[in-house]
Amino acid sequence: MPGNSSDDAVLRFEPFSSAVEPEFWAGLAQHKLHSAQLDTAPTPVRGDFVGGRRHAPRAGGPAAAAQTFAVPARLRVSEGVWGGAAGAADGGAAAGAVSVQGRLHNTNTIEEFRRCDKGALLRSAGAEVLAAIRSGEATLAPALLWPFLVLAFADLKRYRFYHWFAFPAVTADPPDTVAEAPAPVGALVARDSDLERLLAAYAGFARRHGGGAGAFLARYSAEDPDEPWSVHPLSEWDRVFGSGGTAMLGFVDPSSRAAVPGWPLRNLLAWVRHCHPEAAHVRVLCFRDAVLALGGARADQCQSIVLRVAVTAAAQLRAEAPQVSGWERDERQRLVPRLVDLSSTMNPARLAESALDLNLQLMRWRLAPQIDLARISGTRALLIGAGTLGAYVARALLAWGVRGITFVDSGRVSFSNPPRQPLYEFEDSLDGGRPKAEAAASSMRRIFPGVDAQGVQMSIPMPGHAVSPAEAAATRAAVEHLDRLVAAHDVVFLLTDSRESRWLPTLLATLHRKIAVCVALGFDSFVAMRHGMRARDDGDGAAAAAAGAPRLGCYFCNDVVAPADSLTDRTLDQQCTVTRPGLAPIASGMAVELLTTVLQHPLGGYAPAQPGPAAGPDGSGGGGDDDDEGVFGAPPHQIRGYLPGFRQHAIVGQASAMCTACSPCVVDAYQAHGFEFLLRVFNNVLVDEAAPHRALDTAAPPGYSYLETLTGLAALHRQTEDVLEDIEWSGSEDSFAEI
Repeated sequence: MPGNSSDDAVLRFEPFSSAVEPEFWAGLAQHKLHSAQLDTAPTPVRGDFVGGRRHAPRAGGPAAAAQTFAVPARLRVSEGVWGGAAGAADGGAAAGAVSVQGRLHNTNTIEEFRRCDKGALLRSAGAEVLAAIRSGEATLAPALLWPFLVLAFADLKRYRFYHWFAFPAVTADPPDTVAEAPAPVGALVARDSDLERLLAAYAGFARRHGGGAGAFLARYSAEDPDEPWSVHPLSEWDRVFGSGGTAMLGFVDPSSRAAVPGWPLRNLLAWVRHCHPEAAHVRVLCFRDAVLALGGARADQCQSIVLRVAVTAAAQLRAEAPQVSGWERDERQRLVPRLVDLSSTMNPARLAESALDLNLQLMRWRLAPQIDLARISGTRALLIGAGTLGAYVARALLAWGVRGITFVDSGRVSFSNPPRQPLYEFEDSLDGGRPKAEAAASSMRRIFPGVDAQGVQMSIPMPGHAVSPAEAAATRAAVEHLDRLVAAHDVVFLLTDSRESRWLPTLLATLHRKIAVCVALGFDSFVAMRHGMRARDDGDGAAAAAAGAPRLGCYFCNDVVAPADSLTDRTLDQQCTVTRPGLAPIASGMAVELLTTVLQHPLGGYAPAQPGPAAGPDGSGGGGDDDDEGVFGAPPHQIRGYLPGFRQHAIVGQASAMCTACSPCVVDAYQAHGFEFLLRVFNNVLVDEAAPHRALDTAAPPGYSYLETLTGLAALHRQTEDVLEDIEWSGSEDSFAEI
């Protein structure tokens, strides 16, 4: 039908339909959160398509063969589609599939998605196709002929994805026409065995070119029974069409309609039009058996077709800019975007994790792009105490994305706890109360299933709380358990309601060089502080960088007496933590923010501290001035707050060589004597200053406690008493009379 311009002769094409696997949307969410953020620059993505097929229902027989149905021409995008250079040879496509490149245009708002100039996007993509044709790039990399676009908006709060695919095609005006009706490829060959040779010839070509074998040249010669078919790259046009036999332009055809070729032929004919203008008519092999060729299928299953096309010459095209079409239509053939709502199909726990990640990533997008969220979320926190402070610290850690939290507590939930401690409810107080550590961990998992929250019911051995011989084995087991817990975590929070219960965790955190954060409350005041970490001798870079600075003090460094029993004979108001109700969440929030500031500092737990001014009435001040150290500046050592006047101070205290918890002599004594050392501390044994490590059964004259003697506080007290005696003597009336 040469020269026939009727509608029946116009060459029509089966358009692509997008096939998006659910994993793609999860990948888009991660790309938005961690890579693109607010950047709307196009992102390279990959897709692939295969030759079209017709299938029969499962029931066999002649009737089934007559009821075959066509599989739509689909371009598939899945999880592993991100990145890659345009025109890549295979792009990760499966065997028999053609890999193509696309661009994701991700918008930040639904309004931006709607306002986007979709015509301009399509024309730009069409211009790139023509540029690749004219430059010769498309000849070497045919995948450049078939780009695709994805315009998207990801609503990550509701996990809804608005999207619209486009498959840009340069439109011929006037259109190309059908010069010879399509026919099965089997009608072209002289022998049935020649179909097997066609499959074998393409299979060899595809193995050499991978996913880039989407377009090719084919030559058939019935006179050569041994090798009737040969398959060549587009660059060999002159040789293939200049030799004998039947030369054809071939492409992997995603269409499964009997007489209609697929969408990729449109731009392939544009390539012919501009690269080989002498070709007024071209025979086209619509190859639909690429998967079968590589899978060893039988020749009688071939579904490829051959047609002859009258190509509109470039000189005959209308003078205006080339028209480009390709936006995908819906099932009712409307040009409208689509919506994928995954909220009802996704695991609710996975949705909760995504929502938490979104909240944290939003901070990075505009306010603090340098935040290392992975360093925070990967931190394992040990909370010694699951009361008011423990509950608020745990919630703040969870809000920062910390996934590993362990509670240690010996108490049970009482009726007074739920109103002030947000991890507990009334039911937790019934029947004597649930163990606090277990109830706190269970509550955390209900709040956020993605958290690894554990509860350990344990009494912390304490100085001044005597351990009888019958209790020694259980106490030793508790010490060993606590030691393992401290070693297995990255940060230790000291959140108990007595001084002596913080002593052993402080010692163990110092020993294992863990970050320790201590929070203590008064009636209307609080302190949130971090302990200094002892230097390493293994060449650690952070420790070496901080080696020249004095070590920061711990909670006990300002004490001049050893911690002792403060729990016996306490009145009711002393047995409960009587503070203003708003104080605990304030102090807990400060402690967690102090930790995150430390974690974002280059030196971590070894970061030096600078004193800060008192916070003013407008909330300014109260922090260090060195904002260049770490994302949040230099972390303070101690934050002391006072509700009267709403004052706050950041102060610095150096470690004491006589500290009863973190000084080198205490750490060395524990390493040397282990549990026997702790027993002396727990039992508050009186020892001889000259021989503090003398055996326990050795009689010793009355003196100071073991810790005070060991650290030198006993000697300091004696010196102080001597000075006071001298002052008292020199101020007596007799002495004045003598003067």
